[in-house]
Amino acid sequence: MSGWKARIGYLSPSVFETPSDWDLILPKGFTIVSSGLNVQSHNEAEFDNAIDALGVGLGIFAAEECDVVLMAGITLGTQRGYAAEQQAVAELSRQVGLPVSTAMSATVEAMKHLEIRSTVIATVYKETINQAVKKYYEDGGLEVLAIKGLEVSKPVEQVKLPDYASYEVARELYRQHSTTDSLLIQGRWRSVAYIQELEDDTQKPALSSTAASLWWVMHVLGIKVPIPRFGKLLRG
Repeated sequence: MSGWKARIGYLSPSVFETPSDWDLILPKGFTIVSSGLNVQSHNEAEFDNAIDALGVGLGIFAAEECDVVLMAGITLGTQRGYAAEQQAVAELSRQVGLPVSTAMSATVEAMKHLEIRSTVIATVYKETINQAVKKYYEDGGLEVLAIKGLEVSKPVEQVKLPDYASYEVARELYRQHSTTDSLLIQGRWRSVAYIQELEDDTQKPALSSTAASLWWVMHVLGIKVPIPRFGKLLRG
């Protein structure tokens, strides 16, 4: 039976052919039920439209008998901020009757679990969005030493990037800020494949918001499945 351990509701702001990187890390017995909100460009108007549609968008996952719901991307956190996002997620969880989190909130929890205090953040986003991402993590209790993006303006452009693009951005940030406690690759680009190499090369914890999302799912469901070769967080 598909999803006999965990059935994950995955709400994407945009439309993706496959939720990024989950094919690499999803454990046996886990399955994903995916839906999208059709964000086609990284701008405030489309982000706000996606937020307005969240309640309806999440409703499908209760009908699909999911165990948890994960809201991917950065939309709610960057548009509303950390504190407001926490309140909104709690309310949405009550509405659908399931544990709900966002990829960004899951990442904050994962970093606190690893007792990380500071980080550098690699993204695909343009600078205005990066500053909102930076503020989110700072409001979540982390020191962000630096953030750098690739100025991608549309979600579809993310899937065209080579797998190693996330490694290159994160490695450059580490060269400039080697005192950091950790490295974070934020977003739904191909961010998981080179996490272990980043850890090996820097000897610092390297996290992907996708991997952190899976960690949150297992944490909230009380399932422990060590996943090797994708960093300390999933290795357990």
